[in-house]
Amino acid sequence: MRAVVLDRYGGPEVLAVRDVAEPEPGPHQVVVRMAASGLNRLDVFVRQGLTGPGVRQPRALPHVMGAEGAGTVVAVGPAARTDLAPGDEVMVFSGLSCGSCRFCRRGETSRCPRYAILGEDVWGVQRELVALDPASLLRVPSGMTLTEAAAVPTTFTTAWTMLMTTGRLRMGERLLVVGASGGVSTAAMQLAAQAGAEVWAATRSPDKARYLGGLPYVHEVVDSSAPGWSAQVRERTGGEGVDMVADAVGAPTWPDAIRSLATGGRLVICGATGGDRPEISIRELYQAHRQILGAPFGGWNDFVDVVGLMGRTGIRPLVHATVPMERTGDGHLIIERDEHIGKVVVDLT
Repeated sequence: MRAVVLDRYGGPEVLAVRDVAEPEPGPHQVVVRMAASGLNRLDVFVRQGLTGPGVRQPRALPHVMGAEGAGTVVAVGPAARTDLAPGDEVMVFSGLSCGSCRFCRRGETSRCPRYAILGEDVWGVQRELVALDPASLLRVPSGMTLTEAAAVPTTFTTAWTMLMTTGRLRMGERLLVVGASGGVSTAAMQLAAQAGAEVWAATRSPDKARYLGGLPYVHEVVDSSAPGWSAQVRERTGGEGVDMVADAVGAPTWPDAIRSLATGGRLVICGATGGDRPEISIRELYQAHRQILGAPFGGWNDFVDVVGLMGRTGIRPLVHATVPMERTGDGHLIIERDEHIGKVVVDLT
């Protein structure tokens, strides 16, 4: 079967589509024919061989890429504990855990001591067939396409964890999303608007600013290419600032993100795509009762909650582009060059 394979670290050209062995499913597993896989910064970092604190590499090369995706069930093991059946459309949850520790029993699977991520630690889903425990699969909501579903698991779970589980966003609060064109960022804006928050977006690109400003759920757009851009936020809020900032960029944006916060505001973070060593003033934090909250990819409960909301409300991912499996490297380039608004999806059919 075909798969997107990484044999060595490097640029997009190191990704190859070639045949790998089909999975040998166990009696407790479900086999899924994959239709599509959403791309994330994680995929770029894995391909580059990024190292450093908090970064994991594949356990071995060659490695099959892809953390999230969606497809159709083709076989169910005789001992699988599930009501899934062949023909069911499912999303693949990216996190793997032991299922029995105190965190797993609470549904906080991303805190499991044995936690691993598909496509990062172990072989991912960018292949024609995968065999997984049914605990990693959730039915696709009615009316959602498999391309859309492939862009949900990592992105919307992370956004939900940031805003709801960790940040405890409340109706009527102001949320500022920094780097507002990425997959997690666009998901966060949609979820925040649904929760009754006032949504602000910060971007460096004039073209993206025009697009984001035209979205019905975006209240204000801030030019984050301007030095000291937090002054725009404070001026437009009458000096108050915003209640929460959601930031996946990291070092370049943290100083202004913190200064954009109101007294008692929360900076909620899920990544450091621009660097992980910001220069900040500790006094600007504690003297204004501000908080920094870490919120990486969430657990199974977060995934179920956000997919349930999407099913009830009709929220769908913004899909910027779809690329065929043979052009997965082009999808990586779109993300690396920051050319996207929303998600890039790989077609695996």
